[in-house]
Amino acid sequence: MSWRERPYTQEDDYRGSFGGGGPPSRGGFSSWLGGMPAPGRTVKWLLIANVGMFVLCKLTGGDNGIIYRSLAMYVEDVTHRFQIWRLLTFSYLHDQASLFHILFNMIGLYFLGMPLERRWGSLRLFVFYTVASLVGVSLYVALSLIGWLPARVLGVPVSLIGASGGVLAMLGACAVLFPSFQIIFVFFPVPIRLASLIFVIMYSWNLFERGQNAGGDACHLAGLAFGIYMGYDGERWFGFLDTWRQRREARNRREIYEKAAAAERRIDAILDKVREKGIGSLTRAEKRELEEATRARQ
Repeated sequence: MSWRERPYTQEDDYRGSFGGGGPPSRGGFSSWLGGMPAPGRTVKWLLIANVGMFVLCKLTGGDNGIIYRSLAMYVEDVTHRFQIWRLLTFSYLHDQASLFHILFNMIGLYFLGMPLERRWGSLRLFVFYTVASLVGVSLYVALSLIGWLPARVLGVPVSLIGASGGVLAMLGACAVLFPSFQIIFVFFPVPIRLASLIFVIMYSWNLFERGQNAGGDACHLAGLAFGIYMGYDGERWFGFLDTWRQRREARNRREIYEKAAAAERRIDAILDKVREKGIGSLTRAEKRELEEATRARQ
């Protein structure tokens, strides 16, 4: 048995926790703040995007500013005014009145996103996170359209914001793929699958009772369910993504080859002209192309 096949080298088997611990750094995950594992490319840029949008909204008027109002999820703006970008941009906004909303979401994104990025890779994780946010907001929109959730309260449009749908999807996927994980739940470490079950009960109860933030909990439940599904069956769907990427790369290589072959044919034609009529017969464009080809070959 080679060292790569031994159990302690496998990502699936390491024991981690939401708030500490994890596998050895590898694949670009070097030491970060205070010795914490550095996030991969997707987690890093998602963190930057979310924190950056929070600060930008703060500087431009908070939840009454033009950026927040233009990007938050309002059902009527999507269904009546076809502002479909809100189905994605809402997930990069957070409550402007408190730091706790963005703080807990970013902690979850960091600790849950890193093991998934190690396992799936950066592109797969970004696609997963984006689709999870769409799934979450889709349930919210559907419940609003049938009247279960209000689109307005006292005449004021209700907004949906936050990365929670994508983060809860990460929780669901990690619960399937890394069942030995533990997360800190009200100061106590709890197995990740038990924590997921507790969240399902809490969110379902609040949604059924139509309590405060019931719309957010609809998004949470949909994201969590999607993450669990992808934990079990994600590899099959990611295979379609890989096939598309391979086709795109093959198409790019073919285009590069065809451009190079066409350039070679033009240079051959220019050289034939030089042999037949001399260098003085070349146009300025032909001389420039011949000079560039000569420099490229040096």
